[in-house]
Amino acid sequence: MPGTEGRKRLEPRMTRGSWKFTAWAAGAQVVSSALLTLNNLRPDDGWDAASFWVFLTWFAISAIYFLYLLRVRQNDAPFWDEEEARRADWDHRGRQL
Repeated sequence: MPGTEGRKRLEPRMTRGSWKFTAWAAGAQVVSSALLTLNNLRPDDGWDAASFWVFLTWFAISAIYFLYLLRVRQNDAPFWDEEEARRADWDHRGRQL
């Protein structure tokens, strides 16, 4: 495709399927870290500031990674489309034989 010529991929080894799996895993990690952070705001046995900051840092890193995955999807989608079109053409040619 002429749209992908000269451009570089952000994640050269990532396919659309591996992106979906990684995005679901990162999304689950964001949700779980947010719940742990919010749960730490109401401690039953006293305030534990160290674990609150650990969970808050974990949440921030998870959210940043999820946003990076969204950027990868936006940037690498034309490459994935090109690979899928090439694979479909290869399959079509193989069936004609």
